Amino acid sequence: MIRCLVLRVATGALIAVLLCGGAGAQQPRQPDLVVPDDPALAIMIKTALIAFNHANATGNYTVLRDLASPSFQQANTPARLAEIFKKQRDRKIDISPIVLLQPQLPSKPWIDENRLLRLVGFFASRPEQVNFTLAYQAVDGRWRLFAIGVTTERVQETANESRLGRPVRRNADGGNQPDPLRADPAPDDAESSSFRARPKIMLSDFSGL
Repeated sequence: MIRCLVLRVATGALIAVLLCGGAGAQQPRQPDLVVPDDPALAIMIKTALIAFNHANATGNYTVLRDLASPSFQQANTPARLAEIFKKQRDRKIDISPIVLLQPQLPSKPWIDENRLLRLVGFFASRPEQVNFTLAYQAVDGRWRLFAIGVTTERVQETANESRLGRPVRRNADGGNQPDPLRADPAPDDAESSSFRARPKIMLSDFSGL
């Protein structure tokens, strides 16, 4: 009987200590976040952009949404994403050739005050360059997509590219269309802060495939 009473008193004292200590205790320290290495960043970037490309090609943004963080999913339904990216979808630009390139990151990736990994860069594709702005949130030890922005812009050919030339093919209406898989050598000194430049790939239009 005495042993039982002692155990109860000891247990009660422990609970009291925990309750009293918990009132003024600080939140547990969050683990430090580390920017992934270059190969991991390349995989993350290409995975996000290819999912974006598939979503625009099919009009179905479910997979893109499911790959993202819970915060992204809560803020965006597939229908809302379809509305947000309508302009890019209507242009029917196929950015899938980026899988043959390495992303260029002029600014070093960083983790901001909200513990989000920020990536800003581009793929040196032709005739339009693919620009991206991505943010990732750490969820259960993995970086999950938190925000995505993708644009393309037509870039001027360099003298080296013009000299090499590139074959063209005809659209259904008789107009010329660049060969979508033409790879032009990048200059030897073309290098960014994180990734060395790779051959430039032609982008194509869905309607011409």
